Amino acid sequence: MATTTARPLETGWLDDSPIEDSVLRQFIRNQSDLGATLALASGGRTAETHGVALADAGGELAFLNQATLHRPLTGLDDPVLDAADDFWAHDANRPNLLLSAWPTPDLAARGWRLEGHPMFVVRAPGPHPTRSDPGVELEVVEDETGLKTAERVAAEGYPMPDLIGRPAGEVLAPGLLATDVRYRVGLLEGAAVGVAARYIGHGVVNLCLAATLPAARRRGVWASLVWARVDDAPDLPAVAFTSDYSRPGFIRMGFLPITRFTLWARA
Repeated sequence: MATTTARPLETGWLDDSPIEDSVLRQFIRNQSDLGATLALASGGRTAETHGVALADAGGELAFLNQATLHRPLTGLDDPVLDAADDFWAHDANRPNLLLSAWPTPDLAARGWRLEGHPMFVVRAPGPHPTRSDPGVELEVVEDETGLKTAERVAAEGYPMPDLIGRPAGEVLAPGLLATDVRYRVGLLEGAAVGVAARYIGHGVVNLCLAATLPAARRRGVWASLVWARVDDAPDLPAVAFTSDYSRPGFIRMGFLPITRFTLWARA
């Protein structure tokens, strides 16, 4: 007589847990799809196994080469860490990241360096104050010229010193124009001073990039870029993981700090 194995109690992180079980789970799946979209648009590669999604854009920007965990690590011998090692084994010097929504063991013994604990923030759907700061305009990126501008502002505003002056297209490949990732450039008195991106999927709008040139900060550009992306999907929660530098701005705009992630880097 066949026996039936009872399904484990729901944790929210089982292989078959509903994606809509929590906003955090929705974000993790969105972030995984975003990573794959960015990598494939850049001519890179992706893989997914139980517990982790892997994306490699093929370049030197670690944020485009990322392992996104789908569940908490069980220890230093967790198979998802082996999967990440195998995925990047062909190029051990390729910079890459591991993003965990949970605390992790110390991964230094496996070659990872702790980068920090960015905050995950969420804003529920709903109305928000409109704002019209003097001299601020936004443009949706629709061609390679706009994408080059977005790339330059991102490198200078984030900042990413190693990418300043590099050939256009190394970070934001032209193939991104054919994806569902939307980029905007923020203008102040007609000059491009800010950039932001969003990706909608799995029931959330992911605010997945933002940078403003230092001289243009606190002039309303960053906030206008936030509201524009929120309004791309006003019936969905808006989510992001953010540094402590940007966190206060999100809080002022009605986002709630939910939990800190753990971010590791290699090479």
